[in-house]
Amino acid sequence: MSKLSQLHIKLMPYIIWALRIIIGITFIISGLTKMIDVWGFTYKIEQYLNVWGWEITRPLIVIAAMSLSAIEFVIGVMIFAGCYKRTAVWIGSVIMAMMLPFSAYIMIANPVDDCGCFGDFLIISNIGTFIKNIFISFGIIYLCINNHKKNGLFHPYVQWAVASVSYIYILIIGFIGYNVQPLIDFRPFKEATSLVNNFTQDNSDFEFIYEKNGIKQSFNITNLPDSTWTFIDRIETKSTTDNNNADNKFIIYDTNDNDITTETISNDGKQLLILVPEIEKANISYSFLINEMNNYITQQGGNLIGIFATKDKNKIEHWADISLAQWPIYLAEDTSIKELARGKIAVVYLEEGVIKWKRTLSSIPSDIFSSNKNDNPLSLLHTNGERQFLYLSLAFIAITIIFSIFNWIIMSVKSHFSRKNKKKNVTLQNEIIIK
Repeated sequence: MSKLSQLHIKLMPYIIWALRIIIGITFIISGLTKMIDVWGFTYKIEQYLNVWGWEITRPLIVIAAMSLSAIEFVIGVMIFAGCYKRTAVWIGSVIMAMMLPFSAYIMIANPVDDCGCFGDFLIISNIGTFIKNIFISFGIIYLCINNHKKNGLFHPYVQWAVASVSYIYILIIGFIGYNVQPLIDFRPFKEATSLVNNFTQDNSDFEFIYEKNGIKQSFNITNLPDSTWTFIDRIETKSTTDNNNADNKFIIYDTNDNDITTETISNDGKQLLILVPEIEKANISYSFLINEMNNYITQQGGNLIGIFATKDKNKIEHWADISLAQWPIYLAEDTSIKELARGKIAVVYLEEGVIKWKRTLSSIPSDIFSSNKNDNPLSLLHTNGERQFLYLSLAFIAITIIFSIFNWIIMSVKSHFSRKNKKKNVTLQNEIIIK
């Protein structure tokens, strides 16, 4: 045996554990961040599908997003802890067998700006994603060959329980993120953010599309064409000198495409924003609750406005007629609405223009604004997502520690009886020899 082989054998336990930790944490973070913001991951999948021209219903995409996130997280925990030493790494290798060529594709074709591997928590380039996946693939191949040669943290008697708790934990986070709001907000418009300080934007951030004789051409604010051209559209662009500020702007328009943000977002008093990023998918039956909210906030001296992501005036008029809306409806870019809050219909509560809370409309009890028992329903609707995430994570860690203690007790008892039986066998052998 060569010296290199001897050195490898000596270092193998350390290599195995180093790869378990690195690859395990990578899978854990990838699955966790996507499940926290399962809406964001769903939108990312839809981006890919739109590029490829595939049409798949939203419920199936949500199921796929949650399933993939849960699998990544649980497999990450199993690899990290050394549980199911063969099964976990082989499942991980199957995932990487799909992700490596896929990341090569997005690096070459560049169908989207980023792969969405870690949601909005960590955005890396498509090239960086491909390089990352190369290293992970080599590491997981090594574990496929050698992972079984080093014991994990848990005995087979216990590791099924660790996998089950991991699965339950990640599903709870996903269900809260989908039905209420992400427990941790990785986007620009977090709670305590002032929309009043973020809506300043000038016309230099736009391209103006005009048409003449069937030819469309874009112009900026400094070189608009003469009256013989017909205005078609205005497209928001990002300033090359201030990308961060451009990302943090939430702009509201009227039906004539005029920026009316300063007239609609109040820096004084209470305000409710009803956000509808996709009017086709919004359930109009919730309009009764919206009207109840409007009546309540009006009595409190505030106001409620609707913000829709559509330029189809007929759809807006249809919604207003069917819902008997007594509140104004304005427009915003769908991306901006999705950045502000998640959900088919989302509600954002402001005080003096500062975000106090946000949640999906479906998560608000239908009678909370009409019940006399609630003196201040707006305060009751606030939930501290980061605190909930902390409590859930601490509970998950505590249960895992309990399993570790239980695992140690099992191994200690087993070791005790093994030593006792071994000692007994030695004694019997000595007695036989003496006889």
